[in-house]
Amino acid sequence: MPRARWRSHEALRPFVYRFRVVCSAIPRAAWRRWLTTLALGYAGTVLLTFGLIRLAQAAVAAGVLAWEAAFLQRLEAELPLPFSTAVWLQTIGTDITLALVVVFSFGVFTWIHRPLHALSIVATLFLADLVVRIAWLAWDRPRPSVIMEGIAAPGFASFPSGHTAKSVAVYGLLALFWIRGSRHLGERCLAAILALALVSLVAVGRLRMGVHWPSDIVGGAIIGGAWLAVIGLALGRATRAMEG
Repeated sequence: MPRARWRSHEALRPFVYRFRVVCSAIPRAAWRRWLTTLALGYAGTVLLTFGLIRLAQAAVAAGVLAWEAAFLQRLEAELPLPFSTAVWLQTIGTDITLALVVVFSFGVFTWIHRPLHALSIVATLFLADLVVRIAWLAWDRPRPSVIMEGIAAPGFASFPSGHTAKSVAVYGLLALFWIRGSRHLGERCLAAILALALVSLVAVGRLRMGVHWPSDIVGGAIIGGAWLAVIGLALGRATRAMEG
């Protein structure tokens, strides 16, 4: 066992060395802009999340969202999507799937000398997950029990949809990388469409399983989109610092 660990460490050593080398080539001004923008933007995202929670709580109390239960029942009755298929669709946005996407992307971006891209994709998933958990602590909204008596719903809070928020952030950032790196309008449109399709599949899967209210999905999309905008802004400011 110790010998196997030693071999794994030896195998990772060239990769770690490459990452340190490419990071050292980035000016301090770029790092400062990147970190400052992330910190301020994350604070803003958390404040936005609390604002959405207050808005959703007021809507629930006023009965504005009373239609959501009937919507889920109608979705179950009329959507030609079996429950088992919905389970498979939503795996696109599970923590395991997104973590694998992030790890692979981190390796690729490190290998092609894009350390800020590599770190950004990690920060995107980790900090998006953190803001969702903060929201769950702030409001313990009950999960729906409309479809199959809520058998698929986990035991923690419903608002916002973590799958949706993190999918928007991660797949949206990869699409943003593609869009910024391409000069062809067709490729840019394809990147946006693919990201939108992946997020939509996750959202539909979660709704069909009955584990979220529609407003949870909307809230998750807004939070994920806001965090995506912060990451994109941070990378843009850091890139301009490197070019200047």
